[in-house]
Amino acid sequence: MILKMILNIRITAARLAALLVLAALLCAGVQAAVAEENTLNVGIGVLQSLSCDEYGRDPTLSATEFPNVGGTIIAQHRYTHFSPLVSLGGDGNVIPWLAESYDVSKDHKTITFHLRNGVKFADGKPLNASVVKFNLDRILTYGWKERFSWAAAIKDYESAEVVDENTIKIHFREGGLDALKGLCFSPVLGFFISPWDVEPEWDIKGILKEEMKYNGLGPYYVDENKSTQKQRLTLIKRNSWYDELDFHKPNVDKIVFTVISDPQTRVAALEKGEIDYISRYWNPSWDSLPNLERNSKVSIVTRQGTSLKLLATAWWKEPFNGTDGLKLRKALNYALDRNEIAKGGFNGYADSATDSMYLSPLLPGISECCHKGYEYDIEMARKLLTESGWIDTDGDGVLEKNGKQLVLQFIVCSTDNSDCNWQRDSALIIQSQLKKIGVDVQIQSMESGARLDAIKKGYFDLRFWWSYSINTAVSQSLVSDFCTGNDTERAYMNQNRTLEALIKNVESATSEEEHKDLVCQACQMLHGEAAVIPLVYPNEYALVSSKITNFQFGAYDALDRLEECSIEG
Repeated sequence: MILKMILNIRITAARLAALLVLAALLCAGVQAAVAEENTLNVGIGVLQSLSCDEYGRDPTLSATEFPNVGGTIIAQHRYTHFSPLVSLGGDGNVIPWLAESYDVSKDHKTITFHLRNGVKFADGKPLNASVVKFNLDRILTYGWKERFSWAAAIKDYESAEVVDENTIKIHFREGGLDALKGLCFSPVLGFFISPWDVEPEWDIKGILKEEMKYNGLGPYYVDENKSTQKQRLTLIKRNSWYDELDFHKPNVDKIVFTVISDPQTRVAALEKGEIDYISRYWNPSWDSLPNLERNSKVSIVTRQGTSLKLLATAWWKEPFNGTDGLKLRKALNYALDRNEIAKGGFNGYADSATDSMYLSPLLPGISECCHKGYEYDIEMARKLLTESGWIDTDGDGVLEKNGKQLVLQFIVCSTDNSDCNWQRDSALIIQSQLKKIGVDVQIQSMESGARLDAIKKGYFDLRFWWSYSINTAVSQSLVSDFCTGNDTERAYMNQNRTLEALIKNVESATSEEEHKDLVCQACQMLHGEAAVIPLVYPNEYALVSSKITNFQFGAYDALDRLEECSIEG
């Protein structure tokens, strides 16, 4: 009996020990899981985009046309829904996404997409060609038709044709080499919803059910218990087709977007470690970077930019019109030391634009024929001014012609933010440089609204402008800046309108050779006529915590793959 009791005690003790070991292992596992869960804290200026300031809206409908139910918050829908047919790589080239491959017809009016197998919505329903057609019809002909009526992808969209379960054709009314990239002009074209989630089902005008608002193709959902409208958005990783197909698999378990409206406070939060990243859309101005360079807790990730900052002139009126106006525009091009502008206006985070008039050499497919600009040559500038009749007759340092001094009204933005601060600093440098050749530049600082009004009315001689970057098709960039709006709003247009006709032909070109030749002609015309005055290519930069690794630039800020970053420590 005693022996049996001893054995029972030993067995019980052994079991207890085993249970304790198991409990320890489970605790260790829980602790490891907690330790492995990583959070990326992102600082933003406002939880708003495209006229919408509430998360949980239907991204296939514009907030402008459907204010009560529609709208996108990029910080949300980019992670809960974004899965386009094709997207843009960091270099601006089109890359497959939902579509594994695609074929373009010879007339560039039809693109056939072959869909990736295994793509599913969060509730497990599969993506197929019919689902894609539903979303394209809903977005392009209903939900966003008015809001993006100017975009080629919308105005030229004719129909979508389901070939089979995994194949869909998109037909356009007008063809063009840039049609494929046109489908990448906005993340909206990748915010797909399930047609089973609208009422009535499969109706492109149906209403998205409230309980299905996060049922997208993206790898995250919104934790509403830890989110506050207009203040904070918390995204939690969920199992998704990205994991199952090992396709751009997310590394971050939780992403928290916090609104910090003041730029300096955002920077301070990064320095203190309260946030890990400042969204590039709300980057602080260049003058804040030198101090951050000295902070070991912050990394400044940069790359050469492709958006060109430039000066547009009042080309349609004196003193910039006619033959003498051409010589004046050339003189101003030669008179500017762009290295000084890069250093003083952008704290050295810019490259001189002496190799182009508009299209950066880094843009995909840009030929060497476009790699021509104006070098700094102050003597050539003075020579051209003299040839065009501008002479300082009274020795006051300002050139005159026909009794009128060469005085230029230069309008700049006065708002205190990163979009405008560079204008103020660069304008002062340009004013000083042009004074050396006898040009009196008078700077007029205006709020953004007043400046835009002055541009529309033509109340200026000089103004800052900038080209699109790698996220925009070449034809769209040219059309937007040289063929859109009234004359005062265009960066330039020659008297006989041959530039406009040439650019319109670029837009409709259907062969690589034709497209290349027309773009070359446009570049040569822009250079020969000194259409604009290129300044610098500002660097793109991202401010991240030093514990964040593997950050990679997207074609633009919304395409930065934050979820694929690694977090150390």
